[in-house]
Amino acid sequence: MSIEHEAKFRLGDCRDMEPRLRELGRLRTPWHFESNTVYDRGGELAASGRLLRLRRALTSTLTFKEPAPGPKTNGIKSRIERESLVQDPLAMDSILRGLGYAPRLRYEKFRSVWELPQGLVFLDILPFGHFLEIEAHPESIGTIAQEMGLDPGHAIDKSYHSLHQSWRRQQGLPPMDDFVFDETEHHRLTTSLGCIARPQGEYHAE
Repeated sequence: MSIEHEAKFRLGDCRDMEPRLRELGRLRTPWHFESNTVYDRGGELAASGRLLRLRRALTSTLTFKEPAPGPKTNGIKSRIERESLVQDPLAMDSILRGLGYAPRLRYEKFRSVWELPQGLVFLDILPFGHFLEIEAHPESIGTIAQEMGLDPGHAIDKSYHSLHQSWRRQQGLPPMDDFVFDETEHHRLTTSLGCIARPQGEYHAE
């Protein structure tokens, strides 16, 4: 168990940040594709700010997050995180369904991970935009942001699901929980980023 502190920043093109990241740290994980499924049981987890997620990427993981106690820092989300590797994501999906959990939403992104002395930086490409995410101690997040040329005052403490909902409203689009790439865009990004095309395991929608 650990407490995760993170802040997001909206970018025009997150690949523009790569030269600066090479100066400040090192590449930990190159560009790769992620497919995420969030589970819930009658909305009980979402109602209490908890998250149960099965992620299929270079490896698969099951993650449970819940709000961390204590005072909040503006622009920074703090959550207790428990995570475990999953050898067979299809079997885990069956286990979760057998326990009464069902997929609430699916989302996809392309991600690379950079390691800096004070924390981690994630470059994320989602179907609705580019983002940079900093994961570090709260007092270090602002410092890293400034080193990256970002304004700490523009830090976002919202989830990607919440940001997607706001984006759809701004675009005049109807509500939709899932945010996944169409095949054309998925292929284009896979090729341009030079990453693995598909994650471990396949998702079977029901």
